[in-house]
Amino acid sequence: MSSLTQDIVHFINQFDQYPVDPEAYRLAKIGIMDSMACMFAGSEEPVVQILARHFGQRAGNGQTDVAVPFLKQKHLPLEQAACLWATAAHALDYDDVAMSAHPSTVLMPVVMTGGIHLSASGQAVLNAYILGYEVWAELFTREKDPYHIKGWHPTTIFGTVAGAAAYAYLSRLPQELIANALGIAASMASGLVANFGTMTKPLHAGRAASMAIEAVELARAGITACPDIFEHRAGFLKATSLAGNVDTQTPATLGQTWRLVQQGLNIKQYPVCYSGHRVIDGTLAIINKENFNLEEITSIVATIGQPQASMLRNPCPETGLEAKFSLEFDIACALLVRKVGLAELSDDFVKRADLQSLYPKIRIAITDELDPADTAFALHDRVVIELKDGRVFDSGNIRYPIGHANLPLDAETLKAKFMDCLQIWQNHTGIAGKAQPLFKALSGLEQQDNIRVTLDVIFA
Repeated sequence: MSSLTQDIVHFINQFDQYPVDPEAYRLAKIGIMDSMACMFAGSEEPVVQILARHFGQRAGNGQTDVAVPFLKQKHLPLEQAACLWATAAHALDYDDVAMSAHPSTVLMPVVMTGGIHLSASGQAVLNAYILGYEVWAELFTREKDPYHIKGWHPTTIFGTVAGAAAYAYLSRLPQELIANALGIAASMASGLVANFGTMTKPLHAGRAASMAIEAVELARAGITACPDIFEHRAGFLKATSLAGNVDTQTPATLGQTWRLVQQGLNIKQYPVCYSGHRVIDGTLAIINKENFNLEEITSIVATIGQPQASMLRNPCPETGLEAKFSLEFDIACALLVRKVGLAELSDDFVKRADLQSLYPKIRIAITDELDPADTAFALHDRVVIELKDGRVFDSGNIRYPIGHANLPLDAETLKAKFMDCLQIWQNHTGIAGKAQPLFKALSGLEQQDNIRVTLDVIFA
């Protein structure tokens, strides 16, 4: 009987022989396009600029270096470029969500920078993304407890390993070296919830992408690692498990069903922690329908799960970064300006007195009923607002936020988000005319023979 690690190695090595569901390709393109848009929008964030300056001191100019298009085609070594791409993609917390994490914010930079480095086709890039997602899902779904409760950031924990799987495929790592790459990546995986609301959180994604690529290159260079890293009693899954309640023995089902199709991607409407999105939807639905004065409010009760509460840890935020992880901010912002967008995440807006005056009226209630499909979330969230005259407005149980895979955004809304994000970058940089050509090229990614040439033409 084969082991879990061997099953994953076989899947990577033989991926081209699997009949991939066409819907997986459509969703992979959405993930790549949405996260690239978020990358451009986030490229002016301080964490990205600091990282760019840090890497710029060691910037290369050789043919093997990778362009960073949002930095006027500055070229960096592959691992640094991947780190910068991923950090920018996650800097605004506007990127997609699945499996209690942000898969595209790691997978997109790995497969795109790796694809540029290798002059790969768009089809190969899509294959690598799908493979990475499937390996991520195979590992993540074996744990019954929420990783966030233990303090792990799943984006980095799983992104490092799944990214390594994706790049091992894309770079055609020999089969006998793939287990080493996965073992190296597993030892590199890290990321702590304590750093949510700081610059280190988006850096988690950056480090996951860079370490994924580095793990593959180290294996290629001859570094060895544990050959059964996923099922070993002291291996990846057991070590990261909250209570050891993780399945390391059941054979993998990779390639039998496509989890990207089954689970999909949840595209964000709001640039804040996904744990608050259902509450934002409920709050907006109430205020837009009932249209009452905020001075009339006596209490607001939002019911969420404990794992969500562990992430939404800033009851009185003072900065835009802190506000991204504050349910109190989410509710107050939705009530005050009837939207939660990038403009509302400025430090000046977060410090507004009329916004902060609503915080004492907000109480967070915890439900123990978790979503069996994703235990980082309650089965339902709910918002109840009571006014001085006794009127009570109840959102009712909210199962999915708008943009969830089961409540997806339409193509027009997805394109609008893409264009809005690119416009933010163009406004900051003074560069114009890139959004539409990039959208067109990515929409037909499978038709691109060489993505390095494609992007060089657009950003020349």
